[in-house]
Order: sequence, then C-alpha cells, then structure tokens
Amino acid sequence: MAYTVKKFSELSGVTVRTLHFYEEEGLLAPAYYGSNGYRYYEEKELLQLQQILFFKELGFTIKQIKKVLGRSDFKRLSALYSHKQALSREWNKLGQLIKTVDNTIKHLKGSKKMKDKEIFDGFGLVTKAKGSESYFAAEALVIKSVRNPTTGTKDKSYYDEINKTASEIFREITHCLEKDLGPTSNEVQSSIKKHHAFTNKIHDATKKVYEALAQLLGVKNVYVQK
Repeated sequence: MAYTVKKFSELSGVTVRTLHFYEEEGLLAPAYYGSNGYRYYEEKELLQLQQILFFKELGFTIKQIKKVLGRSDFKRLSALYSHKQALSREWNKLGQLIKTVDNTIKHLKGSKKMKDKEIFDGFGLVTKAKGSESYFAAEALVIKSVRNPTTGTKDKSYYDEINKTASEIFREITHCLEKDLGPTSNEVQSSIKKHHAFTNKIHDATKKVYEALAQLLGVKNVYVQK
C-alpha cells in the first residue's frame, strides 16, 4: 500500500516537516513521486522510518543514524535484534521498579511485610543514571520554584491555550534537534527563549532553576544567551 506524506505522517506520528527533513538529509526518500508531484511511501520506507525512530530512542543523533543506516553491511534483522536487547534491558529496569511500587502498596496496607532492603529495589538503576544526590537536589529546587497559584478558577480555554503554546514550542525544539543545530544557533536560542518565558509563568525560572529543570528532563549542555 502506498501512502502520501500526509497519510504517512498520520500513521507514524512523525510530522510532515520532519519527513521532509529526513529526505533532505538522505535518510528517508519516498518510494516514488506521482504525476501530481506528491510523495508516496511504501513498506520499505515504513521500515526505514522505524529504524530511524529506534535509533533516536536509543539516543543516536541524526548524523550517527545516517552513518549507521548508510553502511553497506547494515542488516535490518541484526539491528532489530539489537534494539530488542536494549529495550529488554529498559523493560527489566521498569519491571523491577513496578514490582517495588506494588510491594510498597501491600506493605502500607499491611498485607505483605517488606524487608528494609526491598524498599530500595530498583532505585540503584535510576540514581546511577541520573546522578544520585545532584538529581534529587535539582528536583527539590524545581519544586520549591513553583509559583503560588493566582486566585480564581482557570477555565478550559486557559489550559487549552497553555497546551497549545507548549506544543508549538516543543515542535520548534524538536525540529532544532532533528537538524542537529548547535546550542548557540539563532534558531535554537529563539526556541529556548520562548520556552524559558513559558516556564517562567509556572516557575520562578532563574538560571539555576532552569538548569535544574533541564537536568530532570535529561537535557545536557543547556546554554541560554542573555
């Protein structure tokens, strides 16, 4: 079955703009162009996009993905087995944490007594990855920075506008990441300034608070120009 770029976007959840960018980067070309000039994608392109998304989930940059997928010895099945192993490791980590949550609920309800050591099962995996004490310090700082809610009840239109603004900013930031733009580039800084202004409505977003928020979100090398 062939999909137009619009249908392909709806199917995959990847924006049309990003699909065009992947084509410009030589990562994902359409199967063919119709007489009307429309792009059409088939199963081969669907599987190619799947690979791109897998590698992105594993933290690869666009340049790295292009290098890997462009290798003459790249084997799709071997890559899928590798993805499965990586995802299985993450699944096991989450599974242990879910088990700890369930056991803690039973412990608090009095239906099953936990050993002291079991209370912390699985957390070693998280704190090592996030920086342990520095992570919790950042979390405390961000929580403390939340502005006091203003008086009055917010209606649905207020929250709709908040969601709309946030979505627009995140689309811009995603596009910057897709293009591997440097943190000091004008396009990145424009998006960061918008995000900082948006964040400042909810938090007292000083430089330290903003960096702490970035740490909690797993963002590295935050750089905001004055």
